[in-house]
Amino acid sequence: MRAEEIGTICTGCGNANNCRMASDKKCWCFDVSVDKLKLEQAIKDKSKDQCLCKNCLKKLSV
Repeated sequence: MRAEEIGTICTGCGNANNCRMASDKKCWCFDVSVDKLKLEQAIKDKSKDQCLCKNCLKKLSV
């Protein structure tokens, strides 16, 4: 996925997702371990081109 396609809004809560990939930096999300099945459920029927915010992603962490 290209950084400009990620967007800035969390699909989980509607707040800013603070994605750092848009600034060509490693994003904070790479350091959060997430249960794959929980993540798939969370983004089901939502845009897969949008990142979750730190709070929503931590709710899915292992």
